[in-house]
Amino acid sequence: MTVRRVFVIWKNPLFYESARLLLKHPDVVWVGAAQDMSAVHEEILKLQPDTILFERTAAGFPADLMDILQAETWDVRLIGLSLEDNKINLFQREHQTVVEAGDLLQFVLG
Repeated sequence: MTVRRVFVIWKNPLFYESARLLLKHPDVVWVGAAQDMSAVHEEILKLQPDTILFERTAAGFPADLMDILQAETWDVRLIGLSLEDNKINLFQREHQTVVEAGDLLQFVLG
């Protein structure tokens, strides 16, 4: 199985801790995390994770992530998770919505 390199963008400490626990898996490498959106773009371009897990808020999809998608030169998967409605959204040039927590690990692993 392919090892997935994951970068996490979070606002809520509960989101960060939950993601950290869910992604303790031998096929997942946690390459970085950031709470400050101003530092995210540079970090992601430097680390080039193949998966970006982000906390969806009431504001929706972070605009900075669209810039990253347009600038990326590698294949990256975006996974948005909302603590408000308990939904996971996968952005991989398509949109899928699921409701079970175990699906997060499956999305990350591919």
